[in-house]
Amino acid sequence: MPKLSPLLFTFVALISSINLNVQAKTLNEQKIDSIMEHFKIPGAAIGIVQNGKVVAAQGFGVKTLGNAAPIDGDSIFKIASNTKAFTSAALAILVDEGKLSWDGKVQSYLKDFKLHDPWVSQQFNIIDLLTHRSGLGLGAGDLMLWPEPSSFTRQEVLHNLRYLKPTGEFRADYAYDNLLYIVAGELIPAVTGQSWEQFVEQRIMQPLGMSHCFAGNVSDSKQQHIATPHGIVNGQLQTIIRTTDPNKPSVSGPAGGIQCSLNDMLLWVKVQLAQGKINSTKHLFSSEQHKMMWQTQTIMPLSASSKRRDNSHFSAYALGWRVNDMDGTLQVHHTGSLAGMYSFVSLFPELDLGFVVLTNQQSSAARSSLMYTVMKPYLGDNKTDWLREFSPKKSQVNKANIVAQQSSILSQAKVNEAINQQYLGAYDDPWLGRFIIEAHQDRLQIRALRIEKFIGDLYEYGKDQLLIRWHDRSLEADAIISFKRDGEAKVSGMTIAPESSKIDFSYDFQDLDFTKVKIQ
Repeated sequence: MPKLSPLLFTFVALISSINLNVQAKTLNEQKIDSIMEHFKIPGAAIGIVQNGKVVAAQGFGVKTLGNAAPIDGDSIFKIASNTKAFTSAALAILVDEGKLSWDGKVQSYLKDFKLHDPWVSQQFNIIDLLTHRSGLGLGAGDLMLWPEPSSFTRQEVLHNLRYLKPTGEFRADYAYDNLLYIVAGELIPAVTGQSWEQFVEQRIMQPLGMSHCFAGNVSDSKQQHIATPHGIVNGQLQTIIRTTDPNKPSVSGPAGGIQCSLNDMLLWVKVQLAQGKINSTKHLFSSEQHKMMWQTQTIMPLSASSKRRDNSHFSAYALGWRVNDMDGTLQVHHTGSLAGMYSFVSLFPELDLGFVVLTNQQSSAARSSLMYTVMKPYLGDNKTDWLREFSPKKSQVNKANIVAQQSSILSQAKVNEAINQQYLGAYDDPWLGRFIIEAHQDRLQIRALRIEKFIGDLYEYGKDQLLIRWHDRSLEADAIISFKRDGEAKVSGMTIAPESSKIDFSYDFQDLDFTKVKIQ
């Protein structure tokens, strides 16, 4: 791998020696403020660790739109899929203790684990759970997790995996998933008797002193620190409400459920860069397990933009981390995306350097702009305007507007039309359960019995097709129903597909296959 130039090493050394009181020289506040204003980001927390020390940790903006309470280092954000590295670390601790083996077959720990293919089910090991190479499609089964609140349990997720048909080859094709991290989390109670939440908080967060980080519910004493999720809905910035049951563990926990502050995430970055070492006498996990978690397992596609922006030559997934080269040095990183909350952790172990970006608005462009603005100067790029680089191109915006305008002129499906009456009734999917198409006043609407947020109006779309517009517009997940008919031309079922390719992959409508059933 190419070495960094002596000039860049000198630059990095100079940065590391800057007095911590001079924050503006480490974080370019003017550029950060410009990015936040452009993308309408209410609040962000950004930090840097170098040579084992925090050289920057700063909050920007506010926790909640319309409230002056500022973001600071203790403000608590949902870190979403950056949780996956915590789940991998929890398993690594158990491997160190001899309670698990990375090559151990999942069925030897969880008897109910079964995929669609029996042979794959038998061969599936713990590494396979963490590396997105199962053969399942992108985001398969994620509708059991999101949108919150979900009524599914982790045991139901484990059971329902058998209904999801593969779209790729086992241990050959990369396709990002979340469900198998839920399964990975279930290994913990299977071998320890502790829940995933208890284990992660007691064995990872407490030893590191992460007092504002939670695998389960945020404690009452820390509630005032919670940042509020936001998003752009119908062109306006607003809060996004996703209620959860405080008496029930979040089903998505091991895949994306941790809530954490910047200060605590920087502690996490420190122990990662220190190869699991907490201090001179104590390790969170062994150096052997640290190497294992960063070892490449599944080759990922390398985009043209990564080649251009980062001079990258490879991209792969390890255990809860993505790994690639950037400008001649190794990058270990991950992002996290949940409704109204986006995160980014980026590590450069050869430089003993790490970055954290947390935001309370669901903009991937803003997240990338902020991370690259803070990160790239350490790699020698002080010139690129990352706000401009990641802003949507005008052609993309125009195309999205055209699609929205076309959708807005559709007619709502009326009950008194004979063909629409044929669509009324109950439809069952093997893993997501029942959807009901029913009359609401003089029009049709659809609702899911297991997913509170899934209730919407139906619009005429095409022959035996209806468009779903969910009442909660923050979902950004409108979908198209296509009805199936039997040999007698009676409606026998339906499938659902995302209306747009821009819809988040976790709305895996394409994996659903409904049969129309009679309600007793």
